[in-house]
Amino acid sequence: MLLRIIETISSWSGWFSGIGVVIMAVVITIDVFLRYVFGKPLLFADDISVYCMIFITFVGAALTLKMKRHIMVDILYKMLPRRAQVRMDVATTFVGCFIIWLLTWYTTVWVLYTYQSGYTSSGILQTPMWIPMSVVPIGLFFFGLQYIVECVKVVRALHARKDNAKEGAAHA
Repeated sequence: MLLRIIETISSWSGWFSGIGVVIMAVVITIDVFLRYVFGKPLLFADDISVYCMIFITFVGAALTLKMKRHIMVDILYKMLPRRAQVRMDVATTFVGCFIIWLLTWYTTVWVLYTYQSGYTSSGILQTPMWIPMSVVPIGLFFFGLQYIVECVKVVRALHARKDNAKEGAAHA
């Protein structure tokens, strides 16, 4: 049940990331139109575009993991026997999960420091930087939740592999 809830959250994160893409496209389109038709661009378009790009990247990471669409170099992996592939999946998934949760912690500390320091952007909006920066640990948190689901999946695959091997030995 909990795993389904996390996977639903990951799916929703993908939709929110898509909304970020639409917002960024609209802002850039309006900026280009105003620049070339009236000679007056949106002065805050660059800021909004950068914030949207950060949002798209980090909020969409959980769905990307769920769909197994992250970059994977598998030249050697595909040469391994299936048993070794499953073990490698377990190892890399757990290491990835650990790294994401570590990054979540450190980026949360970073955002809190930025909030306490009162940093603002140098752009026209003078955005308090903790606002766009908070997307990073939030996105990493959802990414970490999906990594937990992936850890459960690879452990189940490992156990299923062992159970199948035991059944095969029993029938022999």
